[in-house]
Amino acid sequence: MTHMEKSKSQWLGETGYINKALLLKYIDDLKLPIYYISGPLAMVSAMRQMLNEAGVGDENIRTEEFSGY
Repeated sequence: MTHMEKSKSQWLGETGYINKALLLKYIDDLKLPIYYISGPLAMVSAMRQMLNEAGVGDENIRTEEFSGY
């Protein structure tokens, strides 16, 4: 959740952007999972770059870009 002030419902989970520190909070070895990323091109690109920099290979990343909601 990044914009809690826009939500009509209470949110008790994580807030902010997904980053390496957040993933490491829940995943012991970032190289093991297969990641599925879907969203606007800029977000998908940023997530792929962050995962690659964390040592995750492209073979473990699945993406789908879309614009508009």
